[in-house]
Amino acid sequence: MDKLQNLQPWQQVQGIYVHIPFCRQKCLYCDFNSYAGFGAEVMAKYAAAVCREIAGRRKDVPVNDNASIYFGGGTPSLLPAEAIKEITDALKKYGWWQNPCEASIEANPGTVDLHKLKALRQSGFDRISFGMQSLNDAELKAIGRVHNAAEALEAIELAKQAGFKRINADVIYGLPGQTMASLKETLARLCSTDIEHLSVYGLIVEDGTPLQKMTEAGQIILPDEDEAADMYEFVQEFLKMQGFERYEISNYARGKAYSRHNLVYWHYYPYAAFGAGACGFNGSARFTAAAKVQNYIQLIQSGGQLYDKEELPVPVQFEEFMFMNLRKKSGVSLSEAEQRFGIDVMEKYGAEMKPYIEHNLLNFDKEQQKICLTEAGMEVGNRIFEIFVTD
Repeated sequence: MDKLQNLQPWQQVQGIYVHIPFCRQKCLYCDFNSYAGFGAEVMAKYAAAVCREIAGRRKDVPVNDNASIYFGGGTPSLLPAEAIKEITDALKKYGWWQNPCEASIEANPGTVDLHKLKALRQSGFDRISFGMQSLNDAELKAIGRVHNAAEALEAIELAKQAGFKRINADVIYGLPGQTMASLKETLARLCSTDIEHLSVYGLIVEDGTPLQKMTEAGQIILPDEDEAADMYEFVQEFLKMQGFERYEISNYARGKAYSRHNLVYWHYYPYAAFGAGACGFNGSARFTAAAKVQNYIQLIQSGGQLYDKEELPVPVQFEEFMFMNLRKKSGVSLSEAEQRFGIDVMEKYGAEMKPYIEHNLLNFDKEQQKICLTEAGMEVGNRIFEIFVTD
């Protein structure tokens, strides 16, 4: 511990990610590394493989005692409670799960009951993130979700009964058939549950997804750009009135109940990752595991080459650092940028940033030595990010 106290935050693993790639049904818009149709036998083998990966991983970067834990997917809540506990026990046994500042797990409504949620709490999770997307049954059906609005609201109440005080709901705007009225109803009903965190994203039609094929064929009609822009503006205004702080471009919290794990990514700190297709970062390189479930299990069992490694040149690291940190309301620490990359941001990029500062899109806090996007700047963030893109 004394050794860790002498290290900067970016010199330690600050988060642990575990990927659970199983889904009951693949959603039309999803391009994540997730698979439907696997049964209990494969899930058990997968959990055992993840435990072996955890046991065999060297700690090349020191792990902070308070590193956050995050089980993502897929649908982690599809994994039997016993299998989830096997993985959490392995993380604890081998020193990855110590005294986490937060332990989150993703879940979909309809995949959890009170017994399962209590088991998750007993395994050590203190935060749960539900993939709601909408509380309109027609919209949910249009994108291939397997739950309905009643199940979504019930999941929140069951999570509270199980002892979860920290609850997030994911919401998507720009859905097929969505109107301003239906979006307002979704947000209003979620806010009335007193959950403390919302992640709200605009629908993206990813290449190769069923949604792309169906929209191109005219089978699905999406709100047009103007309608989606109006929805975006409505989200900001409505959640502000409901007491939510927009602390990152797509994330909102009451009472500063920020997602500690996601802040690890936005701070551009190192994180370890386990599971099929999981991507870790040691501060200068990314490591991505084999994506296919059966291939991942086989490589774990045989001791084969599991990871692809991508070394990141310092200019790329700096670009990613700026992009990720500018997503946060708190913005970029200029002293940290200089410490980590040897770059005086104002000296090198001040002239290019000046018009954005003058038009109140970018804020330069000379006293705090920070730059951050303003509310208006968040709407044109991509233009500002381009300032720091290397050729």
